[in-house]
Amino acid sequence: MASKTETKALNNDEMLTAILSYIGILVLIPLFTIEAKKRNDFIKFHLQQGVNILIVEIIIWVALMILGILTLGFIWILAQLIWAAIVILCVIAIIKAIQKEKWEVPVVGTFKLIKL
Repeated sequence: MASKTETKALNNDEMLTAILSYIGILVLIPLFTIEAKKRNDFIKFHLQQGVNILIVEIIIWVALMILGILTLGFIWILAQLIWAAIVILCVIAIIKAIQKEKWEVPVVGTFKLIKL
């Protein structure tokens, strides 16, 4: 379920962190550079979702590579549809972050795959 929770004024670092959280491997930049004690709820929320999406992308990529060895054509089409869906979700999440909202990405948004 999507939840809309607005936050108060954000500085540029918090906004940049939220945006980077949804750009694939770039989520690792704020994850490893921002000290845990300096992370507010907004940053933690978006970092958690960004890491979740990255982990899911890696799992899907590995699965598709294994399946791609077995069957070629169908897997390529499936992979393109999955990546398009992930990109669309990430764009929506970036827009919501810019609007200072905490929007849970469907399916992966509720998981806590790592502790922040």
